[in-house]
Amino acid sequence: MVDRGLFRPSPSYLLRVRGDSMIDAGILDGDLIGVHATPNAEHGQIVVARLGHAAMTVKRLHRVGAALRLLSCNANYAPIDPDPTDGFAIEGLYCGLIRTL
Repeated sequence: MVDRGLFRPSPSYLLRVRGDSMIDAGILDGDLIGVHATPNAEHGQIVVARLGHAAMTVKRLHRVGAALRLLSCNANYAPIDPDPTDGFAIEGLYCGLIRTL
């Protein structure tokens, strides 16, 4: 059991991270991240997004007008320009992590 008070905002669920695309934000492969379920996010926030009908990703949201871009926090990964007609959705906001050593 995890105390929701350790996160801001309060998480709706935990998600296990796979990969190293967010290492420069301190989010590592295997971390559990708290996700506050919401379809709304502001420029610069770290979001959990659905790409297509199954793939989920954790990225920093870059918003320019109505256009959205998802940025990795690792220079080895290219930005993602999601297609809103292909099942793209913001699923929630990153609100903290749990790491086991």
